[in-house]
Amino acid sequence: MKYIDYACYDYSLTETETENNIISAIKIGVKNISVLPYSINTIKSIPEIKNKDISLFCAADFPYGLSDSKSRNFIVSQLCKSGIDGIDLFIPTKIISNRKYEKLREDIKNNLEVCNENNVKLRYILEYRVYNHEILAKVCQILLSLGIDTVFPSSGIMIDDINDNLIACNYLFTKSGIKTIITGNCYNNKHYKSVNSMVDAYGIRFFHLSSLNSYMSNINHYK
Repeated sequence: MKYIDYACYDYSLTETETENNIISAIKIGVKNISVLPYSINTIKSIPEIKNKDISLFCAADFPYGLSDSKSRNFIVSQLCKSGIDGIDLFIPTKIISNRKYEKLREDIKNNLEVCNENNVKLRYILEYRVYNHEILAKVCQILLSLGIDTVFPSSGIMIDDINDNLIACNYLFTKSGIKTIITGNCYNNKHYKSVNSMVDAYGIRFFHLSSLNSYMSNINHYK
């Protein structure tokens, strides 16, 4: 895998638990971390974040993308001022549900403009279990045409069969050429082998330290 990251999106964790999880992920060897907005200040104070080459991303309008475009743009603007490296923005649910693709373009352009001004990378989180593959492929084509080159096929907050996730990744890449990062539940050797056989996927995101540790410790064995 070209890209591996750890997303600490567990609302039930205390600040201390979140901090400990991030430190553990860095020790395991991950260079890319994604957190929820309220965790940014806690995470930025961790010496391991400051002293190592770690990319820090933050999820926005997560996990359902229900905010209107004006609110989304305000959220993105505020996050850009927080000193993070990138934003993982959930697709605007109402816009996609109503197939208002011109409004989608406007939403993307406005948020991308803010990110570019602050040297913050913008990626999008999709949800293939809600929208069919054809709709999301069109969304990916629009994203790519505007300069967004990376997406996540799902949010990762619900049970997500790894094989279904891999199919979604393959479909979106094949139809649009966009980079996809696997987000399905991945926790055993069979899963890891399936993941590493997905040559079209750009990377993988782990939501649980145990799975991340297992994968990173034996990554060469899953080829």
